[in-house]
Amino acid sequence: MNKMLEKPVNTYNKPLPRMPKRRRKTNGAGSFLRSFLITLIVLTSLAAFAYRSDVKNAVSDLIASVTGSKAGRVEFNLPFSPRRQNILFMGVDVVSNAQDPFKGNRSDAMLLISIAPYGKDINIISIPRDSKVYIANRNKPDKINHAFAYGGPDLSVKTVEETFGVRIDHYIALSNEGLIKFIDTIGGLPIYIEKDMYYHDSTAGLHIELTQGEHVLNGEQAEGYLRFRKDALGDIGRIRRQQWFFNALMARLKEPSVLVKLPEVLKVMPKYIKTDLSVYELSQYAAMVKSVDTSSIQVATLPGTPSTKGIVSYWILDPDKTQEIINKLVYRDKPAPLTEALSVGILYTPSREAVARELKTHLEQSGAIVKMQNRSRLTHDHIAIHNLDVSGDTIDSLKKTIPEMKEKQTVYDPVGFNKAAKDFTVVLAGS
Repeated sequence: MNKMLEKPVNTYNKPLPRMPKRRRKTNGAGSFLRSFLITLIVLTSLAAFAYRSDVKNAVSDLIASVTGSKAGRVEFNLPFSPRRQNILFMGVDVVSNAQDPFKGNRSDAMLLISIAPYGKDINIISIPRDSKVYIANRNKPDKINHAFAYGGPDLSVKTVEETFGVRIDHYIALSNEGLIKFIDTIGGLPIYIEKDMYYHDSTAGLHIELTQGEHVLNGEQAEGYLRFRKDALGDIGRIRRQQWFFNALMARLKEPSVLVKLPEVLKVMPKYIKTDLSVYELSQYAAMVKSVDTSSIQVATLPGTPSTKGIVSYWILDPDKTQEIINKLVYRDKPAPLTEALSVGILYTPSREAVARELKTHLEQSGAIVKMQNRSRLTHDHIAIHNLDVSGDTIDSLKKTIPEMKEKQTVYDPVGFNKAAKDFTVVLAGS
């Protein structure tokens, strides 16, 4: 396994050093149909594909008709790969060259999706778009999202491989226009908006007017929610919203009323997706989602600090903590068992106090030392892990025995945005 170069003595405002070049497999670009199908599966873990025969058959028939396959319906029960699969997903901000959204535009979001051998589990790492790195084949540091503008998905893949020392097996690129079309076609997305969001940029055609509370967002509103970054956390806050959006979308696409619309979705998405995945690989991912528990998906944002020098904003990645995140979520390294009792925090809003006290009792019964803190306002329910020596298996075990932790998303948070104790914090926001 490649290892990041040692952290320099003075890392202030410096990019991560280059990693040794890695070879990757290249395939020709697939059709828009298989591109969008696999994007749906990877983004939303469409477990329903494996269970709803009407949707599965409709999708299979559509694949056959577009690809000219004579073999009948695609088999969705193939064994998944015995090797780890890493997929780089990029959301592309189309501000120029709208005729070809994947040429000359920047990637507004970048997710490294790591799938364990045989599809045992899925982990997702968000790479901040302003991360200061060395773009592959270029001689000076830049923001990582500029790689897509310079050389499309291939250069983005090469840059991620060289920077973080991981092999990227496939890529998926989705334009922001494609996101809008997708959300509108499925009839909108119910989601909790954690605060008022107002921002207008006529030059970029971006107008955001969202109020706090439960809403069903249309396509343009969903784009605004994902792109809003005018708050204290900037791009890191926007990445958090991408993670909440992911959860809401998974729930939405399990609804029967949405499942029957998927064939319609496939027909209206001819130019918004680019990928190198094949139909065979698509069928493997469809088979995989049968056995994946979506509540077990672990997510992390690469840790670092914002740059405070000059007029250009950067996210300066912390090499040591970044390597720890990659070791844990990509390579699935298992830390040594903790020798001390778990130190657990509970953050809760006033309306969740009774639930918080029940959770405290259950955690203490498991041997944890628990601290409770009341907050007037929190964002979304989740479990934030601060100590990277706490294993995912420990959290999964607690989820199985403690009702108040069940089905909550696990977020690795070594920086401590929602920290009430040393090891991990359970956030009870009521959403």
